[in-house]
Amino acid sequence: GNGSGGDGVDTPRYTVAMVSHGAPGDTFWDLVRAGAEDAAKKDNIDLRYSSSPQAPDQANLVQNAIDSKVDGLAVTMPTPEAIGPVAQKAVKAGIPVVGLNSGMDYYKKYGLSSFFGQDESVAGQQAGQRLGKDGAKKVLCVIHEQGNPSQEARCGGIKKGLQESNPSASVENLYVNGMDLTSVQSTVQAKLAQDRSIDWI
Repeated sequence: GNGSGGDGVDTPRYTVAMVSHGAPGDTFWDLVRAGAEDAAKKDNIDLRYSSSPQAPDQANLVQNAIDSKVDGLAVTMPTPEAIGPVAQKAVKAGIPVVGLNSGMDYYKKYGLSSFFGQDESVAGQQAGQRLGKDGAKKVLCVIHEQGNPSQEARCGGIKKGLQESNPSASVENLYVNGMDLTSVQSTVQAKLAQDRSIDWI
């Protein structure tokens, strides 16, 4: 440079959109966003983060990113049939697209170049094995995004892992509205009051 210092001044500036299914005020997604923003600053990237827990709205946000001709796109696919086709449109428009967090079994189908996350079934199985070692007999698996196949896979994995060490142990799924924490709390409390045999959540 010409004495202007480092800090990535000489690197080209790219615009990357990140579109998640995070609900407003969700602390998990706040952390993901903060990490992405830190990485973007470091690499001189203009990061445009947006999110909606509603699949049609999330699909519209992906379309907005395509329309604004971003240089790259990162998407979550909790509902692959809703998000996948519009992500594929981005790929066809020449925009590099990666998946993260959810949609691991579908990212190749829609032409995404890579995926960042874990196999939910395997992760669940490992959690189930641990619960079995800890003596769990009846586990309540809380699903906070109904219709998100990754959460179903996680709970299925928990059941499989738990029953490997204790075939008589059981897992029951409980569906809650993750966008309403007061409702989540009362639903879980009601379930625990109704079924005293639950020993792990």
